[in-house]
Amino acid sequence: MATNQSTALKHWARIIQQWPVDRVRPNHVLFQTVMQSRVDKITPPANTNASTAPTVKANDAIVSPARPPILDEEKELRQIQALDALLTNKYANTYPIPQAVRYPQSSPNHYNDLIKELDEAPDRTWAASFVKRLKGALRFS
Repeated sequence: MATNQSTALKHWARIIQQWPVDRVRPNHVLFQTVMQSRVDKITPPANTNASTAPTVKANDAIVSPARPPILDEEKELRQIQALDALLTNKYANTYPIPQAVRYPQSSPNHYNDLIKELDEAPDRTWAASFVKRLKGALRFS
């Protein structure tokens, strides 16, 4: 059981490390941050010297420590397989997008322009963002 847990945790570490960083999202909602906090929750604590007996607080309430979530190896390995398939573009290679969808006749450069905009957005200053917004609002054709 311990080897399965360590195997699952090693796979999680590999996926978190290899997952591409989304520069448009804030740091607190990045895939890496969210998944690392999830892995930290399911990782058993290294220090098991803590007493599991209930303790009494000042108001005579009995308090027992919360148990960490149990690692379900099968569930974790299924999730790892799904994320690994996304990471290796398994479905993009199996079911490629037709050229008519990727380059529609109405606006063939739409998706290329969108990708370019998403690449430029994180490095843009607030003034450049404001000018870009004004240009978008005032379209002259």
